[in-house]
Amino acid sequence: MADQPTLATEHLLLRPFQLTDAPRVRELAGNPNVALMTSNIPHPYAEGEAQNWISSHASDWQRGTAAIFAVCLRSNAALIGAVGLMNVYQGDTELGYWAELGYWAELGYWIGEPYWGQGFASEAVDAVIGFGITSLELQRIHAHHLSCNPASGKVLRNAGLSRVKKGTVSARDGVTQEPAEFYELVLIEGG
Repeated sequence: MADQPTLATEHLLLRPFQLTDAPRVRELAGNPNVALMTSNIPHPYAEGEAQNWISSHASDWQRGTAAIFAVCLRSNAALIGAVGLMNVYQGDTELGYWAELGYWAELGYWIGEPYWGQGFASEAVDAVIGFGITSLELQRIHAHHLSCNPASGKVLRNAGLSRVKKGTVSARDGVTQEPAEFYELVLIEGG
């Protein structure tokens, strides 16, 4: 498979992560205000965690199971967050409900707190959805957000996803269940 591309939007560059990004990832994602708005960013954010996460991206891309991008400002190339399509699947009987949905992926993102409220999450999400449609030929995209993070729901709705249900997700401790809202974007009916 070809190398993961870089995507450009009006204000952002979405590029593959590099190991040199690890200190910045730890700085931004390690902020408790960022971590507490997600179900999977660890807190506290341990030394080496960012390197381990970044190290998995290239092989995930080559296997066709994920496309994770560093969200950077076009003006100065500063890394401000992450966006990606993960768990890319072609129908699989082990996946229950999602098995019937065809080629799909899970959308995820986070933006560092100093950059909240400036439209960067929406711009990054729109670009990745466009990439998923044109380059990965996805038929459905799904996502969730913690109920305590309504701003994330607004990003998903603005990107064209529809809320399909309320439920719970496992918190970062793997035990606690947190209220969440689930969304999907159907790109090909019956796909």
